[in-house]
Amino acid sequence: MALRFSATVMPMIAPAAMPAAIPRQNAVSHISITPLLTRLVCPHKIASYAAIFAANRHLLKISFRPIMKLRKNKVKEKHMTTIYLIRHAEAEGNLYRRAHGWYNSTITDRGYRQIAALAKRFANTKFDAVYSSDRFRTIITALSIYKTHGLPLRTVRALREIDVGYWEDTPWAELERIDPEQLANFSNDSQNWHVPGCESFAEVRERMRKALTDIAEAHPNGTVAVFSHGMAMRIIVGTLQGMTLHEIDKTGHAENTAVAKLEYENGTFNVVFRDDASHLGDEIATVRKQPWVNDPKGFEGGIYYRASGEAGHFDVMHGEEIIGAVSVESCRGGVGTIGEFWLEEDAQKRDLGEKLVGQALSYARSRGCSILSTGRIPKSNAIALHCAEKWGFRPVCEDAESVTFEKNFEYDEESCYRRLQEVIGN
Repeated sequence: MALRFSATVMPMIAPAAMPAAIPRQNAVSHISITPLLTRLVCPHKIASYAAIFAANRHLLKISFRPIMKLRKNKVKEKHMTTIYLIRHAEAEGNLYRRAHGWYNSTITDRGYRQIAALAKRFANTKFDAVYSSDRFRTIITALSIYKTHGLPLRTVRALREIDVGYWEDTPWAELERIDPEQLANFSNDSQNWHVPGCESFAEVRERMRKALTDIAEAHPNGTVAVFSHGMAMRIIVGTLQGMTLHEIDKTGHAENTAVAKLEYENGTFNVVFRDDASHLGDEIATVRKQPWVNDPKGFEGGIYYRASGEAGHFDVMHGEEIIGAVSVESCRGGVGTIGEFWLEEDAQKRDLGEKLVGQALSYARSRGCSILSTGRIPKSNAIALHCAEKWGFRPVCEDAESVTFEKNFEYDEESCYRRLQEVIGN
């Protein structure tokens, strides 16, 4: 019995109709299947399909190579997405030691230097897309890639830091005083952490997992930069490594601008590396130099603030002792002006003065300001002039007797990018 490929024999043209121009040797390999079928020799008198095959074997040789090549390419195709998950640079909360989750703070001077180092690290990496959370500190950090590589930035709310509820913008030292049990849970027992208005660690885990999965599936075989936040990254990277929340509690805290490399294939993430901040020298690092990293409770004791007298006036507290004061005297035209500002000598030696700027900035922002001014600093006050420059204020007005400094904490893409370019240039 003859071997049959199908129930119906396809009628084909006789040998005489075959174009003589097609050579049997070194044939062009891009001949498509449709012309091939029209050239097959199939005289109706031939009953044997073996004879049909023999009569047309030269054409099969022509077409089989590209078919096999396509098949091999299909087998090799992986559809793997590479994601560089990056923490934002040093922001106000990191510097001033305040709890910033969804609070929308901006980047510090040291943070811009970290962003410049990050831009250098990825200068020769090809990216297909850049994503970040919708908070200023990640958006500004993302300038290191999306602006320098000429790509649009896509913001995703689900990439935000954990929402810490009523803790938002409260100094960690004050939380240690008023809510010590929950602060300990936040650092070491996350499954039992809960404060009014917060979201749970499990909720962060699920929204981050979905956000990263959606991004990976939107860019098969692509390379994507994703900018997020310290605790959110700690939760999701640990999860992708197979850890429980209890096990994640025991992992370290990533440096600002630290990088995790993820590979996504067939619905599964692989963590290639995590918490890598090798692009930062010690002089511009943040986390590795802060004492709370080695504190068993996770946060160091420090200063907090107690409202005193008129609005905008605060006593600086250490325990129950007043060790200084800070005030914002006026908030007009979007500018808040610092009034009283002093700190005991011992606290100055501990370099706590900059933390007071954080309190003044927080109050000015709450009053609708986007600029914090020092007011007129006498030129005879060398220490105050030095501190203003050291703490990120810029001179804006000078006369024979004094200098006025300002710190602009409003987000504007172009001005932030110009500032980054200045840092890179230096």
